[in-house]
Amino acid sequence: MLKLFIVTADAKKNGNLLKELEADRFEIKQAVSCVLAYPSLSEFAPDIILLDYLSLKAEQSEWGIPEDVLLDKNPLVMGLLPADDYEDIALKPGLDDFIRWPGSVNELKVRLARLAEKWGMGEPGIIKAGDLIIDTLGCEVTLAGQLLELTFREFELLKFLAQNRGRVFSREALLNKVWGYDYYGGDRTVDVHITRLRGKIEDSTHTFVETVRNIGYRFKRRF
Repeated sequence: MLKLFIVTADAKKNGNLLKELEADRFEIKQAVSCVLAYPSLSEFAPDIILLDYLSLKAEQSEWGIPEDVLLDKNPLVMGLLPADDYEDIALKPGLDDFIRWPGSVNELKVRLARLAEKWGMGEPGIIKAGDLIIDTLGCEVTLAGQLLELTFREFELLKFLAQNRGRVFSREALLNKVWGYDYYGGDRTVDVHITRLRGKIEDSTHTFVETVRNIGYRFKRRF
């Protein structure tokens, strides 16, 4: 069951939307502003945040969801954008998808389903990123249907980065998270493993791991 957190300035106006989504077995929480949503987000840990632009406009903030919440829980973000100026808003960073609103509830359901499918939500242990599929339970990785041979450490490194897509990790942080605090080698080993991993999962048409200069590495957020 997908967990949705809806931030809407007019909960009454979107009452029918909530009923239809709940009927489709979405687990839902809502708030009337991003400020009020903040305390509940960490506890609820939603898969997708559904943002009504009116809530954001009222608060005069760009997207209103604190960055540390987005990085920690790493939810996907879908915007409900007004028809009059949705083009400008849709280009702002932070949205994984959007729909003009008020609009079709059925279209919204389809978009939510496709967004969830893209990231393997609803399939226990499965992470999807384009043609790349990571089976965290079976410890297998396939690219365009082809099974890849990864070492244990390469698999753990890929899994960790993919589970935290879009978030930048320093080499030291990756050593602590993937190798463990009892590892005493230098952080150069992270560069070596990233290079080997890229050699196995990337080519001219596939890029998954990005280098953030002077900081470290991250898994791409969008594909």
